[in-house]
Amino acid sequence: MYKILILTDSAANPRTFPAIDSVSLEETYPYLIRSEFRGSTFWQLSIGNTETEILFSQAIGYLSNWEPDFIIIHSGLADCRPEAFSELQKVFISKILPRHFSSLRRNLYNPKLIAKRQVYRVSKRSFRKTVKKFSLIFKDAKIFWLEIVAEAKYENERPGVAKRIRDYNSIIEENISGDLIEIMDPLLKTEGFNNDGIHWNKSGHKVVSGILLDKIKAYLKNKT
Repeated sequence: MYKILILTDSAANPRTFPAIDSVSLEETYPYLIRSEFRGSTFWQLSIGNTETEILFSQAIGYLSNWEPDFIIIHSGLADCRPEAFSELQKVFISKILPRHFSSLRRNLYNPKLIAKRQVYRVSKRSFRKTVKKFSLIFKDAKIFWLEIVAEAKYENERPGVAKRIRDYNSIIEENISGDLIEIMDPLLKTEGFNNDGIHWNKSGHKVVSGILLDKIKAYLKNKT
């Protein structure tokens, strides 16, 4: 009936840990959406800790002529979160100065070092370019992009991430040919985050699937 493309980070994947927040495949929001659109064709790619450009490149490379009706996107946290070292610096030290790599590894996620250095994994300019390019290539699809979210406590691990999230959400909203779907408040109200503050438990997946289904059905109703 419809062609639906889903591109996400690891938040859409099932999780077995911690046990109290475990989520089965059938409880993830993409699966819950599929159950409401039986007969439709889905293509999903969900990759953890990857940049949006890499995620999008797979869809652009293989599906640019597929012409999906809807595209659901949840990506951007890996792009915007502050880092202590750039990817190039990590490679340089591991290859050129291997004796110092063990020291680097111990400090990759040191909050004090992250707060001091505030390295960008993906610049705002590059992220904006990626969003615009994708919107242009899939200009005939209705895009629903879930806002980048993280609980307040994630700021302790990644100092500066809250502001980065706001900035990159603004980039999405200003440059995507579709809708930025607000999910932060519903996730907080339903205690939908799991213990790490960035992934979701069963309640989180359920509330997000409900929001998306309402948006999709409202769009279809207005279109007819």
